[in-house]
Amino acid sequence: MLMKTYIFGIIFAALTLASCSDFLEELPEDRFTEGQFYQNLEQAQAAVDAIYQPIRVTSAFGGQYFLQVEIMAEFSIGRGSTAAVGAYQGLDATNASRVGLVWQYLYQSIFYANTAIENIEAMDNISDTDKNQLIAEARFMRAFSYYHLVRHWGAVPLILSTEQESTPRTPADEVYASIIADLENGESVLPDAPKQYGRPTKWASSAFLADVYLTRQDYAKAAEKAEEVINSGKFSLVDVNTLDDWDKIFGPSANGTSEEIFYLKYSHQNGWQWPHNLLYPGTPYSPFGNYVMTSSLDNKFLNEWSNDDWRKQWGVFTSYYSESAGKVVSLPSLAPVQFSKFRDPDAPTNAGHANDYPFLRYADILLIHAEAQAMAAGTPSAEAIEHLNMIKRRGYGYPSQQASAVDYAASGWTAAKFQDTVLQERAYELFLEGKRWLDLKRTGKIKESILKYLGIVVADAHINWPIPQQEIDTNPEIGPEDQNPGY
Repeated sequence: MLMKTYIFGIIFAALTLASCSDFLEELPEDRFTEGQFYQNLEQAQAAVDAIYQPIRVTSAFGGQYFLQVEIMAEFSIGRGSTAAVGAYQGLDATNASRVGLVWQYLYQSIFYANTAIENIEAMDNISDTDKNQLIAEARFMRAFSYYHLVRHWGAVPLILSTEQESTPRTPADEVYASIIADLENGESVLPDAPKQYGRPTKWASSAFLADVYLTRQDYAKAAEKAEEVINSGKFSLVDVNTLDDWDKIFGPSANGTSEEIFYLKYSHQNGWQWPHNLLYPGTPYSPFGNYVMTSSLDNKFLNEWSNDDWRKQWGVFTSYYSESAGKVVSLPSLAPVQFSKFRDPDAPTNAGHANDYPFLRYADILLIHAEAQAMAAGTPSAEAIEHLNMIKRRGYGYPSQQASAVDYAASGWTAAKFQDTVLQERAYELFLEGKRWLDLKRTGKIKESILKYLGIVVADAHINWPIPQQEIDTNPEIGPEDQNPGY
C-alpha cells in the first residue's frame, strides 16, 4: 500500500509583520521577515503549504463546517447546541458564531494565498515552471475558499491583493468570475498528476470548474468540463465487491485511489474531527465519538432509502457489536440512528481520525456530467444514463460497468425528472460529504424538500449564513444594512 503523505501548512510571522522605521533595521533572530523568507524553492513551497492550514482546522473543514451543512440536510438532527441548525429558522448566536469562524478561516487562507502569489511572482531565484505552478496552486486554493464563501453567504468581499483594505460585499457574479479565472489558470499550468497526494492538478481544476458551472446552471459548460475529466482516462470508480470495500474509498488508509481528484488530507497526528461528530463512543468504527449529529427511526428520507443499498448499510447504523457487553446492542433512544461512513478504529484522539475529506472524487464527475448533459440537451443521452447507472450499480454491490437489475430506464425521461433522479442519487452517493444542502440550494428545492421530509417550513433567513458581526463592526464598507435577511 502507498505510504500516506500529507501537506501540513506552516504559519510564519512574515505573513503579518508590519514594516520597521528607517532607523531601526536590526533583523529579528526569532522569525523570518518577508524579505528574508522567499529565498528558494523550499521556502516558496512552504508559503503555499501555509494556505491549507486554516481550512483544515476543527472550526472549519476539520469538523464544524460539516455539522452546519449536514444538519441542514433532510436525514439528520443536531444534538445539544447544534439542534437549532435543524430548526431552519435562522442560526442562533452559538451557531452564527461557528459559521463566523468558517468565514474567518476561509479569509485567512485567502490572505495566505494572496501573500504567496505576490511574493512568489517577484522571485527571480526559482524557475518559471516552478513559479507558475506554485502560483497556480495558490490560486486553486483561493478559488476553493471563495467557492464556499459565495455559496453560503452570497455576495462577499472579493480580496485579490494584500494591498486591498476595507472591501464591500462583491456581487456573486464577480466572485464566481474570479473563481473561474483562478481555475482556468490551474487547467493550463498545474501538472497532469499530483506531485504529492492532496495537491491540485490540471484535472482537479477541470473537475472543479465542472462543479462551479453546475452550481451556476451553465449546464453546457459543466457537461463539457466533466466530459474532459472522464475522457482523460486518469480516473475510475473503486471496485466494491464486499461491504467492507467501502473502506477502500473512505477509510483512513485510502490514499491516491483511482477515484481521488482533490481531497483535503488528514492523519492521526493532524486528524479530522468530522467522524467524531457522527459516531457513538465504544462502537467498532472508532474509539471516539460524541454523536453531535444523529437521526430518528421515523426519518422519512432514511426510510425511503432502500435497505439493499450498500451505501446505506455502510453509512447508517442503529445497533453495533459492543465488545464490553459481548453482544449486539441498540443505540440509545436519545440518538437511535447514527452514521459511520468515515471509520477509523485506530484514531488516537477525538480529533485524530486519518480519513480524508473528499472534496472532489470521480463519482462527483460522473453525476455532474449526467445532470448537466440532460439539462443542457433537454433529455439525457445514453452516456448520461450510463454514468448515473454506474454510480447506482456500485452502490448496490454490482460491477459498475455491467448492466444490472437496479439500472434506471433507458428511455422515457424529461430533463426535470432526470435531474430529480440524479439529485437523489447524489444524496445517497455523496452522503455526509457536505453536498446535499448545496444541491438543494442551487436547484431551488430547499423549501420543497425540507417540507416533504421533515414537515418544516424553512425561513428565508436560513437560506444564507449571517455575515459575522465582527466583519460588520470592523469593516467600514459593510454595515448592518448589508447583513443577509433575517439577521
